[in-house]
Amino acid sequence: MNIFLKSNIQDIAQKEHAYFSQKHHADIALSQAKRQCKLLMGKPEVLLGISALGAYKGAVDAKPKAKRNQAMMALGRTALMSLFQ
Repeated sequence: MNIFLKSNIQDIAQKEHAYFSQKHHADIALSQAKRQCKLLMGKPEVLLGISALGAYKGAVDAKPKAKRNQAMMALGRTALMSLFQ
C-alpha cells in the first residue's frame, strides 16, 4: 500500500508543478498582451483613427448626434483609461 501511495503523491506533485508552471506562463502572456495593448492605444495615430472612424459613422448614419456622442464617449474613455494606467 505504501508503494502505491508514494507513486500517487509523486504524481500529484508533478501535476501541481505542471499546473503552476502553466499558470505562470499564462500570467506572463496576459501581462505582455496588456502591455502591448496599452502601447498600441497610446499611439496618436490610433486615437486619431478611432475618432475619425467615429466621425465617419456619425456623418453617414441616420442618427448622427447619437453616433457622435457615442464616439466621443469611446474616445474619452480611452484617454481616461490611458491616464489612469
